[in-house]
Amino acid sequence: MKIFQYDTIDSTNNEAKRLIQQGETPSFAVYARQQTAGRGRLGRPWETPTGNVAVTMTVKPPVDISTQSTIAPLTALAIYDVLKPLMRAEDQLAIKWPNDLLINEAKVSGTLIEADRSAIYIGVGINVETKPEHVPYKTVCLSELTEVKADQLVKDLAAAFEKYHARWQMEGFEALIALYNKRLYRLNQPLRISLDREKQTWQEGICCGVNRYGHIQLKDDQGHIKAHSAGDIDAPPK
Repeated sequence: MKIFQYDTIDSTNNEAKRLIQQGETPSFAVYARQQTAGRGRLGRPWETPTGNVAVTMTVKPPVDISTQSTIAPLTALAIYDVLKPLMRAEDQLAIKWPNDLLINEAKVSGTLIEADRSAIYIGVGINVETKPEHVPYKTVCLSELTEVKADQLVKDLAAAFEKYHARWQMEGFEALIALYNKRLYRLNQPLRISLDREKQTWQEGICCGVNRYGHIQLKDDQGHIKAHSAGDIDAPPK
């Protein structure tokens, strides 16, 4: 995968879109050592100071648009593969549905996926040197665990993503479900999911992993399983 590299940029997703408009053909990646106007899910800001990773993998939309929702868990698998060798023996790495990565239940990576008729833009942010402090959840950066070279991390991530994307194109997400669920945060444990953006309404159940569409499944007290396509998940309050 060709990688366009920048020292500072507003947003790697935005630059990928500009490159498409200028005639660049997917697939390619855009990597910035510093991102000044990054954003996460639901329009939330995503900080990328110098030393952290901001990269956008850009690929063609699938022929079957109904499979597009599984790009998120596919990306999480690639990030997991790249981070796993960096973990210490005592560290627990997990995928928080659909595509965040947690180290010891603290967020180290987030993903924003956007799409238009020309391409899918998979923006990944990884806390390498620093982490955001003033957020309502625990965070961690890789430098707390080991020494990491961000440039090499990006190359490894692009290669891992290409591998999973190629398999996804050939075999579908069904071939990756078991691997994804094995790495999933709170699999077979109590989990809750927000049913509204304000997080005033929640539904709890036992996490049964994801289905073929990448939707998270929760089993209630009566044994009924319900799939959810969107929402923020968390451990139930104690």
